[in-house]
Amino acid sequence: MGRWIVGSAWSSIWAHVRELLRLAVPTVAMRSGSLIMLMVDIVMLGRASSTELAYYSLAQGPVSTLMLAALGLQMGVMIVTAQLYGAGQERLCGGVWRRAVPYALAIGFVVSLVCAAGPQAYRWLGQTEDLAVGAAKVTWILGLGIPAYLGYLASGFFLEGLKRPWPATWLMLAANILNALLNAWWIDGGAGVPAMGAAGAAWATTAARWFLCVAGALWVWNLKDHARFCIRVRAPKDPTGWAWQRRLGYAAGLSIGVEAFGFSALNVMSGWFGAAALAAYAIGINILGMVFMVALGVGSATSVRVGHAVGRGDPVDAERAGWTGLGLNTVLTSPIVAAFLCVPAAVAGFYTDDPMVLPVAAVLVTWIAAIIPLDGAQAVMSNALRGRGEVWMPSVLQSCAYLLVMMPGGWLLGSRMGWGVEGLFVAILAGSVVSATLLSGRFRLLARRDLRQGLRAPVTETL
Repeated sequence: MGRWIVGSAWSSIWAHVRELLRLAVPTVAMRSGSLIMLMVDIVMLGRASSTELAYYSLAQGPVSTLMLAALGLQMGVMIVTAQLYGAGQERLCGGVWRRAVPYALAIGFVVSLVCAAGPQAYRWLGQTEDLAVGAAKVTWILGLGIPAYLGYLASGFFLEGLKRPWPATWLMLAANILNALLNAWWIDGGAGVPAMGAAGAAWATTAARWFLCVAGALWVWNLKDHARFCIRVRAPKDPTGWAWQRRLGYAAGLSIGVEAFGFSALNVMSGWFGAAALAAYAIGINILGMVFMVALGVGSATSVRVGHAVGRGDPVDAERAGWTGLGLNTVLTSPIVAAFLCVPAAVAGFYTDDPMVLPVAAVLVTWIAAIIPLDGAQAVMSNALRGRGEVWMPSVLQSCAYLLVMMPGGWLLGSRMGWGVEGLFVAILAGSVVSATLLSGRFRLLARRDLRQGLRAPVTETL
């Protein structure tokens, strides 16, 4: 009997691994697409002008904070869709999407208004007049694309919840090609268009995001089995279910927003150390963000797997899905960690050949190698917790790590102790350690409770 139980457990784990990989590979590609778009902007601007790159980098701080917080508000789409799908309530899935798209566009419109505030905020943050004016223009342009990106995510998250992540991935690939082509035209100018530098890169990104929004909505609307999910049927009134969907989004938005705010604060601090440090920080964060997409993809797949198990009322499988996701992320990122430790200068050299920026960026790549496993662990475990219906606690735990550890640590190490931009990445490492530890402990505690008391998907209680 014991041997049969062990064999059954391993069979279940391998089933999770296969399904996680099937879901995670396109999801990683989809999530990476947004950062690849940013990476292309940074690389093409870095080759053109360090000053234009500084404008773009500084603007990414507040824009990323606002956009990621708004992105978190859409996380309920994926979780509720996955739980309804796992519970066999497919007819209700279309209503999740129909409510999510206008909600996403409305939130994005509000965020775009904030992005149009002008250069005064950058002046208050201690930036020079030139940096403040240049960054404010880029911020306004990028803000115009935020409603579109959120609308695309509403469709993409819905497809992920249905275990159909590839369409959103192919659309993101097409958007990246469009962005690169427009960058080549608008950054340096040509064919009647003046050279726009950082503003040109921002316009290219905004155009690509609106393409994503429209194409994503059309794809969902024209699914072959749209009738199965009632996609073209007016969403039934479900105030309780809609409130639950929003609550999940509020919590995820708070968590992601706090994390983005913490990194934005570090971005501002890097500006205190000069333009070269600011450019090196932009490169380091983009590298970290690219690798983080692996964790975010595995985490999203883990959330779906946990959500399906919760929908079935299976606490054992829900726990296995969470720990399997954590282990899979560690395995997938290990080769990247090894490469970063072996050739940090080559990795940084992909972004810049500026002799003032390259050595600093190479040192940051070494710190990134240490950050990757822990930052990935906290991302996977926060998604696992949300997949099982945990609302606020992941946000509280992550907020403590970033607000009470990472941000003050960055100020202390970078500014007061004179470590400069390197100190900011040491602070990121410390925050990741705390976040990963707290979230893993919380997941274990809830898994033990579910085994004792049983498990039921919160969304199914409204059916």
